[in-house]
Amino acid sequence: MMKFPEIDNKKLSALMQIIEEINRADNPEEYEQQLQNLTGKPEISFREVLAFWEWTNLEDIACSLLMPEPQKQNLSDSELAEIITSICECRYSEPETDYLLKVLENETDRTDISDLIFYPETDDISAIIGSILRKD
Repeated sequence: MMKFPEIDNKKLSALMQIIEEINRADNPEEYEQQLQNLTGKPEISFREVLAFWEWTNLEDIACSLLMPEPQKQNLSDSELAEIITSICECRYSEPETDYLLKVLENETDRTDISDLIFYPETDDISAIIGSILRKD
C-alpha cells in the first residue's frame, strides 16, 4: 500500500479559500503570490487553478496543489506494477492518483504514463504494466 504525503489541514483550508477567491476575482493574478507561497511551488499560476476548476472539486484542487513532487525511490518492478494496478483499478482519490502518476513518471523516466494507463491499447492490466516497464 502506497503511503502518501500528509497534507496540513490549515494549509488546505487556507488554499481552498484562496482558490475560491481566485475563481470569483476580477483580477485573479493578484492572488498568484499567495498561491505560490502557500503551496511552495513558484511555478503555479492562477490560470492552472482556473483550469483545474473546470473538471474537479475545490478540495481535490487544493490537495493536488499541496502534494509535494515525489522523489525518485528506485522502486522495484513489482512495486511499480502495484502502483499501475492501483491506478487502473481506481483505488485512490484524484490527488493521490495524480501523485502516483508522477511517481511512475519519475521511476520510469517516461512522459506518456497517463496515456498508457488511461488510453491503453488493451484493457489487460498485465499488458499495460508490461508496456510501461518495457518502455515500448
